[in-house]
Amino acid sequence: MDTSSKRQVLNKLLGEFTAKISEDFMKLSAGAKNKSGDQELDKQVDKTFRKILEFNKELSKEIHQVLDGLELFASKIEKLNDEKSRFERLYASGIMFQSETEMISLMEKAIETVVKELEADEGFIVLTDEKQAYETIVSKNMDPDAMPSAKEMSTSIIGNTISSLQPLQLNDIKMEDELSIKHSVVSLGLSAAMCAPLVSGQKVLGAVYIDRRNKEMPFKDSDLTFLIAFAKQIVKGLEVSLEIQQLEEKLSEKPKQEFLLLRSEFKSDEMIGTSKKLFNVLKLASKVSNTNASVLVLGENGTGKELLARAIHNNSSRANKPFVAVNCGAIPSELLESELFGYESGAFTGAVKSKPGRLETADGGTIFLDEIGEMSVNLQAKLLRVIQTKEIERLGGIDSKKIDVRFIAATNRDLGVMIAEKAFREDLYYRLKVIEIVLPPLRERREDIEILSNSFLKKFSNGSNQQSFSEEALFILERYDWPGNVRELENVVQRCVILSKENIIMPNDLPPEIFTEEFKDFESSSEKTLEEAENEFRKMYLIKTLRKVSSKSEAAKILGINRSHLHKLITQLEITD
Repeated sequence: MDTSSKRQVLNKLLGEFTAKISEDFMKLSAGAKNKSGDQELDKQVDKTFRKILEFNKELSKEIHQVLDGLELFASKIEKLNDEKSRFERLYASGIMFQSETEMISLMEKAIETVVKELEADEGFIVLTDEKQAYETIVSKNMDPDAMPSAKEMSTSIIGNTISSLQPLQLNDIKMEDELSIKHSVVSLGLSAAMCAPLVSGQKVLGAVYIDRRNKEMPFKDSDLTFLIAFAKQIVKGLEVSLEIQQLEEKLSEKPKQEFLLLRSEFKSDEMIGTSKKLFNVLKLASKVSNTNASVLVLGENGTGKELLARAIHNNSSRANKPFVAVNCGAIPSELLESELFGYESGAFTGAVKSKPGRLETADGGTIFLDEIGEMSVNLQAKLLRVIQTKEIERLGGIDSKKIDVRFIAATNRDLGVMIAEKAFREDLYYRLKVIEIVLPPLRERREDIEILSNSFLKKFSNGSNQQSFSEEALFILERYDWPGNVRELENVVQRCVILSKENIIMPNDLPPEIFTEEFKDFESSSEKTLEEAENEFRKMYLIKTLRKVSSKSEAAKILGINRSHLHKLITQLEITD
C-alpha cells in the first residue's frame, strides 16, 4: 500500500475514533447528569472531553507530519534509485564504447543510447576537423531530407557549445533570439535542446546534440548532468578509436618507407609496382643477390621472371660479368645441348669451326635457364653434372674446362608433378632450388596495374606523356584477370596508344576481350538513372582507391574526405572487397 492510500485509511480511522469517543462521552455525560445533576461534575466532564478532542487533533497533526516526511523520503529514495539505475547504464555504456574500436559503430551506438535514455525525439553527433568544420557523423530519428535544416538550426547551438567548451540546455528554443529566426526551428517544431562538447585534453573533437518537440517535456538538470557524463564516455571511446586510426596510419607508412629503402638498396627499375607481394619478392631477391646460391624462379608466363633474374644479377658481385639468358623451350631439344655446351670443329656435320656454348660464355657471370621444365631428361643429367663439378666439355671435345657460373632457372610448370611423372630429375630440382622465389600473377597484385599501365603508356608515347587513362578505363583494367599477366597488359597499352587519337583513353578504346561481364554494357545504352550511374562509378572509384593503399585512413586522404565519411560510403555502396 502506497503512502497516499495509508493516509486515507488513517484519516478514516481517526474520524471513526473521534466519533466513537464523542458518542461514548455524550452517553456518559447524559447518564451522569440524570444521576446527580451536579453542575461541577458536568463542567469537569466537558473539560476532560475537550482535552481528549484537543489531544486527538494534535495526534492527527503529528501523524500527518510523519506521513508527509515518509512521502518525501520515499520520493527521494525513488529518485536516487532512478539516478542509480541511470548511471549504472552510463557505466555499462562506457565499457561498451571502450571495447568498440570502429568509430562509426561507436557513434551509432552512442547516439542511439543517449536518445533513448533521455527520451529525446532526435539527436546527432558531429565531429570537427582542424578548421572547426562540422560534419554530422551519425544521427537518430532524423529525416535525411531534414538534415540540412537541422544542421542549420543547430549551428549556433553547436557553435556556442564548442567555442565555449560548455554544455548548453535550452527549454524554450523559440524564445532564444538567435534561434527563433531559424526557419528549421519552426518547420521541425523544436521546443527543447541540449548539447555537450566532446573534449579530449585541450582538443575539441565535436559535440553531441539532442532535442525534444513536446513543450510539456522540458529537459531537467539531471538530464544535462547525464549528457555531460555521457559525452565524457563517448570521448574515451573516441580516443581509443583515434589511437588505433593513428597506429594504422603509421603502420601503413612503414611499408612505404621500407619499399623506398629496398628500392635504393636493390636496383630493380624494371620490376614496376608498389604492392606488398612485389615487395616480398624483391626483398627475398635482395637477400640472395650477393650470394652464389642457385635460384629457382616460379611464375606464370608474363610475370617477369627474366626481369627478376637480371635484377638479381645486376645487384650481385657478378654485375660486371655476362648475364646469359637461354630459353630452353624455344630451342629444339636436339640443338639445345650444343647451344649450352658448345662444340669442337667436326663434332657433327656442319661444325666447321669450334664454338663456345652459353655456359662457357657465362663464365664469371650468371646463366638464366628459362622454361627449364622443357629440357629433356638426358640433358638434365648433363646439366646436373656441370652444377656439381663446375666443369663443362664441348661436344666432340675430350678436355674439360672449369667454369664459375651462377645458375638461375625459371619455369611456369609444376616441377613436383613432373618429378612424379619422371619428366624432371628430382636431384636437379633440389640443386636448382637452393632459393625458390615465386612471382605472383598480376591478378594477385591489382594495385600495381595503374602504375604499370601509366609506365607502359609513357614508354609507347615516346616519353611525351601526353595521353592518360580515364578512371573508368583504369578500373576496367584493374578488374580484368590478365591470364597473360604483365606482358599482356603491356600489349594492351601499346594497342591503345596506336589506335586512340584522343588524349584521354576511354573504355571504348580498350580491346573488347578484357571487359568482364559487369562491364559488357559499359559503353552501351542502359536504363539506369543518373543517380544509379553515379553510384556505380563512385563504387568503382572507391574500390580502386582502397586497393591501391594499405589503410582506409590513407584512402580517405586521397579522396579528400573524412575517414568517417568513407565508412558511410562503403556501407552505403555495399563495398565488401
